[in-house]
Amino acid sequence: MIVKSVTLYLKTEYIKEFIEATKENQNNSLKEKGIICFDFFQCKDDPTKFLLYEGYKSEEDINEHVKTEHFKKWINTVEQWFLSPRDKATYIPVSQIEEDLR
Repeated sequence: MIVKSVTLYLKTEYIKEFIEATKENQNNSLKEKGIICFDFFQCKDDPTKFLLYEGYKSEEDINEHVKTEHFKKWINTVEQWFLSPRDKATYIPVSQIEEDLR
């Protein structure tokens, strides 16, 4: 499993629209065969801060996800609402790192 973590900061006036657009993207993303989980969170202490936590079966599945129509629609809609660039990180299991080191 590969995990992507994406932190986003939104302009206050777009929070409601962002939530609607992201829930639509989340629902469609969960239908993809290579996605294990696609969770969407809003920060309790900062309503402009959001987290996407995405689990994929493989790197190829991540690449396929960003080619989907629902992802393209989402990013083209919401990108203008960000206060700053997305903070993205990709994580792999420690056991995979240890195996690669051998």
